[in-house]
Amino acid sequence: MSVVPWEDGLKKYWINYAGKISGRDKIYRLIQYSARAIYFQLKQAGAPKETWMRFYHISKVFSTGRKFQRMGKFIDNWFKAYKHLVKHGFSAGNMEEIAQALGLLAYAADTIFYVWDLLAWIEAAKISKFPSLHVKYNRNRWNAIRYGLKAIKGSLLIQVLKPGTKQYYSHRRIAIKSALDINNPLKGLGFLKLNDGQLGVIGIVTSIIGIYDDFHKK
Repeated sequence: MSVVPWEDGLKKYWINYAGKISGRDKIYRLIQYSARAIYFQLKQAGAPKETWMRFYHISKVFSTGRKFQRMGKFIDNWFKAYKHLVKHGFSAGNMEEIAQALGLLAYAADTIFYVWDLLAWIEAAKISKFPSLHVKYNRNRWNAIRYGLKAIKGSLLIQVLKPGTKQYYSHRRIAIKSALDINNPLKGLGFLKLNDGQLGVIGIVTSIIGIYDDFHKK
């Protein structure tokens, strides 16, 4: 029996994609930031508190849930950093080598970020508190560092890759996404004054870029 178009689409765009942790995380992220933008707009418009609080809680629940889902991801990123080092080494002789070195540093920053991310989930779940570790600050700091490294790496690679190739467009999307995503931790660190509505819209845009890139980078 032949597969009808809607079955093929369901398998490709939902079952195969949402069946992966990384795919579900991007979908949950889109819901989280959509709810964040909606709650802020409703609050600003003077909607009843019980109305906008529903979306506020949705945003918070998905944020905490995503942290739980990412538990142990620092091990994955450590292994990616190791494989990247074995494949590319660590040198800075030309622009491409500099970009690859930044990629290694970005994996290392990812690893450290996800350790703080795990501690943030433990605090959010009220399992334990780590007041002396300044978890929120350090999570924002390493989040900003990793996005900054990815933005610079992507910007360098699109200067050496052939325009029009899938790799070129993928790295360009990553550079744009990272340059936008860094606004969130910079706000948390006090460098920017953005409201939840603005951060929500940025999160929606970067979530869509992330999902789109997953289907077009290969």
